[in-house]
Amino acid sequence: MHNIGMVIFIGISMVSILAGGTCKSERETSRLIQPDKWWKVHPRPVYSKLEKVKTFQSWFDVYRLAQGTYAIYEPNQFEEAICYLVEGKERAALVDTGTGIGNIREVVEKLTNLPIVVVLTHEHYDHVGGAWRFDEIIHYNNETALQVLARGMDNASLQRYISGDYLWKPLPENFDSETWTIPSITPTLLVEDGDIIELGDRELEVIYTPGHSPGQMCLLDKSQRILYSGDHFFPGPLYAHTPDSKIADYIASNKKLVLRLEEFDHICSGHNEPWVESEVLIRVSQAFETILEGKGKYLEDNDIRRYRFKGFDILIQKNKFWNKGQINGVD
Repeated sequence: MHNIGMVIFIGISMVSILAGGTCKSERETSRLIQPDKWWKVHPRPVYSKLEKVKTFQSWFDVYRLAQGTYAIYEPNQFEEAICYLVEGKERAALVDTGTGIGNIREVVEKLTNLPIVVVLTHEHYDHVGGAWRFDEIIHYNNETALQVLARGMDNASLQRYISGDYLWKPLPENFDSETWTIPSITPTLLVEDGDIIELGDRELEVIYTPGHSPGQMCLLDKSQRILYSGDHFFPGPLYAHTPDSKIADYIASNKKLVLRLEEFDHICSGHNEPWVESEVLIRVSQAFETILEGKGKYLEDNDIRRYRFKGFDILIQKNKFWNKGQINGVD
């Protein structure tokens, strides 16, 4: 997941961490990704500074971030997915739909009377799980990502996300874990880099930012000076280690966003915290360059490296590791 890297790894030598060298612990690789008792970070301090909006569902917490802008947060499951409701004068965009465990359509229909269009930042389950509840769905025009959406996910493949340490609070009463699936999704509109999604006196510009996944895009709201980043950035371990991630693309996307920093002040990220200062993207870009140069502090376990930086971490497979001037196994 996506849990910020303020974690104590018991039994791991701090000397190895500070030296930036490898460190082989007896813990499972997943502990570098999903620490024990990850929920100890709750309540995350940022939420005490935000305006909480009452919701009739215990699975979601809702916060008003700006005029016509809401964060819809799933704090009870390891992903800590965050979706966003963005209201224009004519219609509202729901940016991502979470895991599908709670009924997100009921939530957004309590928040707005406007027609709703879903905009998916990318194809992963914790962003598309509730999309089937809506009639209009926008996604980036990437064939690999569209194939993932079309396959959906069956009950057996989803069970891991509601088992063991993935949960720290009960599932919703009306949620049936034995029938939970993510149906095949066919977007009603495909977008390209630079396209504009019109909401009526409010626009979302599509910025294609592959790296985390083939279909990953960000959405720029110039009127509110907000970037909806999906999983390109969130305050936690950035996923550059998965089979569908490409480090070279991630680096290029970092540079692309840094060139546009003057156009937004805050990032509404896909996990953990919904309101992050935009300057962090400079440090993210620099962090990838640091790793490229063979530098940086990291933990390593079973071919996964977790590099530590202020405000975020980066997860990379060892066989995708590279030195300056040579990229190995990236594509």
